[in-house]
Amino acid sequence: MNCLDWKSEGSGLIRRVDAVDLFRFFVLFFMIQGHLFRAYLLPSIRQEQWYRIHEVLHGFVAPGFLFAAGFAAFLSFHNKRQNYIHLDRAFFKRLRRILFVVAVGYWIHMPFFSLRKTVRFLLMGKADDFLRVDILQCIGVSLLLFTLLAVLLKNEKLLVLFSALAGALFFLLPETVKGIRLHSAVDPYFNYNVSMFPVFPWAGFLCIGIVMAYIYSVLKNEIFFKLLLLSGILLFPWFFFLPVKAHVKTELTLTGNMNKTGGIFLLLWFSYWLLRRFNGRFLLVLKKAGTESLFVYVLHLFIIFNSIFRPGMKSLFENSLTVLQALSLFLIVQLAVFAASLLYNEIKEKQPFWWRLGFNAFWLIFIVIFAIRSY
Repeated sequence: MNCLDWKSEGSGLIRRVDAVDLFRFFVLFFMIQGHLFRAYLLPSIRQEQWYRIHEVLHGFVAPGFLFAAGFAAFLSFHNKRQNYIHLDRAFFKRLRRILFVVAVGYWIHMPFFSLRKTVRFLLMGKADDFLRVDILQCIGVSLLLFTLLAVLLKNEKLLVLFSALAGALFFLLPETVKGIRLHSAVDPYFNYNVSMFPVFPWAGFLCIGIVMAYIYSVLKNEIFFKLLLLSGILLFPWFFFLPVKAHVKTELTLTGNMNKTGGIFLLLWFSYWLLRRFNGRFLLVLKKAGTESLFVYVLHLFIIFNSIFRPGMKSLFENSLTVLQALSLFLIVQLAVFAASLLYNEIKEKQPFWWRLGFNAFWLIFIVIFAIRSY
């Protein structure tokens, strides 16, 4: 029997959804392409009409990450509800992983590889970039809210109902909360004039992932993905057929968010269809690469832009490439990043002891050097 037709055992457990992992790969693929084109293409090319449509299309990337995180979070709750009820060791291990995602979000914003220089920089009132909320903080905080809700409610149906209501509020109230001023460390989570990914409206996509995962858990696979396809068609971004100026006007509205949701549904259905039709080794490799989304995200930022360790390629290619040059470089970067992610996954899966040792050693060495370095 095809693994895609198998969902649960008598215990009601739901295995990892292959289509979601392949979906993550496609999201990562377009993320790398979009970031590289934005940073490296000649400014004159970025003024052309096709590039504006390119930007609208890449508006599906961040919602895709949030949707996949919500989908996985609900299935984790479904499979391990006792962890949330008893607050056992496994629960706090999951909580630690969520907090790690938030911490990495701030880590990639650090201005210097030195605690002394960083503190001095922040005390000079230059903390805006460091405190800015990007996709990792948005995902992490959204997952923390979901985890708190799961602990309080414990009931699956109530959890989904409250998640659906929360998603509606996240989409409907961004302009309202934007005017609320809070502490400078918290304000970026609500003010989209400060951050690219405040929880309003972006956490709404994670809530949609939760709701769709619940529907997945109660329907047969074939029925679920047919429903997903139909929903994607109904929510499809029809505004692509309007003049280009209309794309920008729709981008931050409720309609725009629903269009993004339609794009997510269609991409997830397409991932499922590909696996059913061509479930060969190549797609399985792509799926495996999609499981290391955090690793790919951080590594591609360090290569395309900069890191606190050393400058990336931005200093060499910023605003200087033609489309063909950017496309060629993108393919090289893409191959390098995903090859590294597959190696990372292989070590983590086949050599967990050495992976854990290397992981802990990296962070220990980083913290020690960061604390004592003065330049």
